[in-house]
Amino acid sequence: MGYIQQPHTLWWRKALFQVHLWIGVCIGLYVIAICITGSVLVFEQNLLNDRPSLPQSPTHAAPDWQQLVRTAIQGNPGSTLAYIDMRSSNRRIVPIGLDANGRTLVVYMDAYTDRIVKQEDLGRKHWFVEFALSLHTQLALGARGAIANGIGGALLFLMALLGIVLWWPGIRIWKRALKINWRARWAGLNFDVHRTFGFWCFLLIAMWGITGVYFIFPKAVQGAISAFSSTASLKEVPSNWKPGDRVLPVSDFIRRAQALYPRDHLAYAYMDVGRPHGEVQIYMSPNPSVPMELLEDEVVFNPASGAMLMNTSSARWTTGERFALGVYSAHFGDFGGLPLQILWAILGLVPVVLVITAYTMWWNRSLKKKWAKLSTRRNVYASSQ
Repeated sequence: MGYIQQPHTLWWRKALFQVHLWIGVCIGLYVIAICITGSVLVFEQNLLNDRPSLPQSPTHAAPDWQQLVRTAIQGNPGSTLAYIDMRSSNRRIVPIGLDANGRTLVVYMDAYTDRIVKQEDLGRKHWFVEFALSLHTQLALGARGAIANGIGGALLFLMALLGIVLWWPGIRIWKRALKINWRARWAGLNFDVHRTFGFWCFLLIAMWGITGVYFIFPKAVQGAISAFSSTASLKEVPSNWKPGDRVLPVSDFIRRAQALYPRDHLAYAYMDVGRPHGEVQIYMSPNPSVPMELLEDEVVFNPASGAMLMNTSSARWTTGERFALGVYSAHFGDFGGLPLQILWAILGLVPVVLVITAYTMWWNRSLKKKWAKLSTRRNVYASSQ
């Protein structure tokens, strides 16, 4: 009954408050950086979608993928294929991503005429989006930054859980904790904003934290999901490919995936061959204009042999698999069109508000007094000299 009636008197709640406080102090700047960049990345596809506008004919034959790639590479000697992005209702324009000595070039090909319509250096034209992506996913530090980011996501999730426990003010005044008293003095208003925003956005913040962990440590999270619902079709045979081994033409992989899903269209082809155990990922969809995380059939191949490493279909997803494969859309809010994206971007800044109000409370309750004492000592010492 103590927690229900008078939670502030309990020793363990005071201990949780200290944990909540010091985790927040340590990861506050991290949360600000992650949330601001996350709100930008909600609009990533909108910002990067520079497809030229060309009319298309519904009766035109399927593109010759290999020929399009060959033409794009011939226009940029020394480059290699990184991806083909067909997540659009317009099938005439084929955006081909090329890796050119560490730079990403996007070449827009006309599938009807096999000519380059335009191309751009992604890092130069969209440097801010690319930097935001690097900071949001890897803290702009590479693989080690990605691991640190996963740990940060776990701490954010823990902060949300602790916050909802600490939010409970007692049975008598719990309704007061659901709203902000805009007439309160500055300190009280700051506290109300922190407490109220934290409560109403608890589920979103917890979701962003745990999905952030999933992106960095997918196998661990899938293992946890498997305890409640099978994720058998997401299990992948390890690839024995290594840099220097041959890579089959991308058209071979697309053709094999198309044979498995004859009613689908290519949504995305990703040549993940820049690391040991590389693979080729082909995403097929009956409607590529729909976010592919919600409606996709994925086939993963060994780059050299073409052996199938994984085959998962949206038509056969279990509840656990739908959850695991839908977390990207939930994280970035790309499943409800522009209105939801705008809402997600705004709500994504709520943790920034929580950090600022938390730092303000920390200053008012603790640091301000310590700073005043330190200033007094300095003045006494200076006057004695």
